[in-house]
Amino acid sequence: MEQTREIIDTVYLVAYLNPDDPLHEEAARLIESLNPGRRVSQAALIELDLLMKSRGFTPSERRDTWQLLAAILNEETVEPLLPADFALAVELAEKEGIDYFDSLIAAQCINRKAKPVTNDPDIIKAVEEYTI
Repeated sequence: MEQTREIIDTVYLVAYLNPDDPLHEEAARLIESLNPGRRVSQAALIELDLLMKSRGFTPSERRDTWQLLAAILNEETVEPLLPADFALAVELAEKEGIDYFDSLIAAQCINRKAKPVTNDPDIIKAVEEYTI
């Protein structure tokens, strides 16, 4: 029996990096148990970097964060973005009105028949509606 694939959203990367986040323990469990069936979205990595930059992280702080994550994340634990994901994301953003990064993560889940690991209702709704 094939295991359901899971794609992890940005919210869990943020929680993993912040010990004070209410989702930190769950995020640590998820991130520390990554495998080919449970992967972090490449879109989540890009969104995380933009969040750090917009929140005033220094280049040194951002570099340190990426060095920490580089010890955990690799080609086997990151789900790459493909052209088909961007194509579907455009449709999701247009029809569902969800934001750019949410639409990319939802598209990855839909295209791969994967479960989104998120608490974002927009992603969950898009995946549920498009995978029926």
